[in-house]
Amino acid sequence: MKQAIVLFILLLPFPVFAESMGGMSEVQMQQMMQQAQAMQACMQNVDQSEMQAFETRAKQMEAETQALCSDGKRDEAMQKAMAFSKEVSSNKAMQKMKKCGEGMKNMMPKITTITQKNEKSSHHICDDR
Repeated sequence: MKQAIVLFILLLPFPVFAESMGGMSEVQMQQMMQQAQAMQACMQNVDQSEMQAFETRAKQMEAETQALCSDGKRDEAMQKAMAFSKEVSSNKAMQKMKKCGEGMKNMMPKITTITQKNEKSSHHICDDR
């Protein structure tokens, strides 16, 4: 069910992406839809209990960092966020989801570029609140 929601969210702004990419041909749109279906099928193989546990952990981490930011403990909040980032990258379910989404990257180069720019920017976790 969550995969269907993720897929819906990904495809919801599809017309905007098509316009921003200089207009996609019908063939390109069909390829994108096929990639999205492949991604959805792939995500069905992700362990849902592992994803739920990870979601719980992410909510806990968000609450902890918010509390630290509120208390003015910016450095500690940033350290926790960085540690959690490493936890995310080593989480098997997250690795599987990333792998499932790889095919979509090639279909949306501008979105990937924007995401990469955001990932490279050096901002503080407390400034995102």
